Amino acid sequence: MIALERYKPLKIVSRKGVYEILQAMKYEGKKFSELMFITKLNPGILDRHLKALMKSQLVEKDGGIYRLTEKGKKAVELLEQLVKALN
Repeated sequence: MIALERYKPLKIVSRKGVYEILQAMKYEGKKFSELMFITKLNPGILDRHLKALMKSQLVEKDGGIYRLTEKGKKAVELLEQLVKALN
C-alpha cells in the first residue's frame, strides 16, 4: 500500500480538469474565481482538485492565491512533454 502512494500524483493529474488547472497557473498564481472562470469547473470540483493538488505538494495557497510549487512546475513541464510526444 505504501508503494502505491508514489503514484498518487499521477492519479490526481489524470483527473478531468486538473491539467487545465495546472496550465492556468503556469506563469502566475490565480485566485479561486479566476481558476473557475478559466477552467469552467464548478466550485465543488475545483475545490476538490485544488485540495488534492495541495496535498500532493504540486500547488500551494498564499493569501487567496494558488501557485505551482517547484514540484508542480516540474509536473507541468513533464505533462507538456508527454502530450507533445503523444500527438
